Amino acid sequence: MTDVKRSLNRRDFVKVTALGAGSAAFVGLDATTAMAKVPEKWDQEADVIVIGAGGAGLSAAATLAAAHKTVIVMEKTPVMGGSSLICGGALTFAGTDMQVAANIKDSNELLAKDLMTVGANMNVPGLVKAYTDNQLETYEWLKQSGVKFLQVGIASGMSVPRAHYVIPPDLLKVLSDQAKANGAKILMGVAATRLVQDEKTGDICGVMAERNGRKSYYHGRSGVILASGGFCYSKDLLMRFVPEITKAKVLAGLGSQGDGLKMAWAYGADIRDVSYIKATFGFSLEPNSIKDFGLVFYHGAIVVNKAGQRFVNESKSYKLLGDAALQQPDGVGIQIFDSAIREDADKDPFSDVKPLEKKNFIYSAPTLAELAKKVGLTAATLEETVREYNANVDKGVDPQFGRQTLVAGYGTPVKIEKAPFYAFPSTAVVIGTYGGALVNEKAQVLDIFGNPIPKLYAAGEVTGGVHGAAYMTGTAFGKAIIFGRIAAKNILS
Repeated sequence: MTDVKRSLNRRDFVKVTALGAGSAAFVGLDATTAMAKVPEKWDQEADVIVIGAGGAGLSAAATLAAAHKTVIVMEKTPVMGGSSLICGGALTFAGTDMQVAANIKDSNELLAKDLMTVGANMNVPGLVKAYTDNQLETYEWLKQSGVKFLQVGIASGMSVPRAHYVIPPDLLKVLSDQAKANGAKILMGVAATRLVQDEKTGDICGVMAERNGRKSYYHGRSGVILASGGFCYSKDLLMRFVPEITKAKVLAGLGSQGDGLKMAWAYGADIRDVSYIKATFGFSLEPNSIKDFGLVFYHGAIVVNKAGQRFVNESKSYKLLGDAALQQPDGVGIQIFDSAIREDADKDPFSDVKPLEKKNFIYSAPTLAELAKKVGLTAATLEETVREYNANVDKGVDPQFGRQTLVAGYGTPVKIEKAPFYAFPSTAVVIGTYGGALVNEKAQVLDIFGNPIPKLYAAGEVTGGVHGAAYMTGTAFGKAIIFGRIAAKNILS
């Protein structure tokens, strides 16, 4: 047995486990072509190859280039940014100067506790610790780089306000400009198709890619960082992992097709959290943009179905609300609120009603009965739902669904009583796939036995393990930036 073990080197092991017994077909790759061999001659070389020019890839590239490493970033779409470009602009940080100025008490410990609670303790504790240990330094780095933070707000999964808002295109431009100023090459329209492994050492040493139908090979002397995004637009992967959300609409970066995940999977990468992927509740019924979104329920709105009845605890993660909404007729949940709740919501970028109103997504009326008529509800049912909810707010109880706060452990429910009244018909949309290749606290991709795949790193949406069963607002964008830097720093170390 010992002789057999000695004769089975890492290269053979990877081939057997990743590609043997039909596993290549399971990944959706041809077993004879799933791994690329080292070419006779590399077309381009650098210290590090980064796959994807979104938040994770640009964060890694900016960090590496500033340390005088040569970097090639390849982006298969015509536009940099990926899903980071169209996200809501929240980054989750704790203990910042902005929080101190607003008298918000936060800490790594509280953030970690909230992350584990939201994730139902299915998160990998070491990855949560890596996030919290590196988050404040990342915030300071972004500020020093010239990123402008606009305000701090409360959002899904937070016990205190810690969503730090930015304008995503501006942040991404800061990172890309910084990377390019220090010599990083950002190649557009270049699609990575396979990882290249050195068969002698087992190291991932480069990338096979295509541009305009031409195949090229890129050598990464110190390794490869996968920052390729998720798989929102991969019907086969969604059907494989979470078939129940395939009926939901999708709003994500156009490159979110799962190719990076498949490339890592072909080398035996472990996969984490994909069964917890959920659609996000709070979008208009026909969304065309990430901005067609409003979380008024986190400021006191209730959510009713087409029968005019509540069906969920509105303080839960908008991912869990998404699950509940998709179970309702036509996947619709109607946010019902009054002018006092609207006034409070309009102060929050994630809940501001004004942009939604301009697109005619919001209905209003001087009475609940008239509002019900406008949105196709039975007036008596809606009035009774609101009456019962208000009575329970006065009592401090919610016997139906257990709502005790506005969001997570923050805020106190308020009555819906001040005219005019408003309705926002909403649904759940897939905006990210928050699970993927498992990494460790050094952003190294791990195989199914927990061993690092040599010189393969990953950051951002292509990875799993940080979120667990549900998701705190701002941690996907935050994870991308933070773990992009972690990957770069560990290559530098």
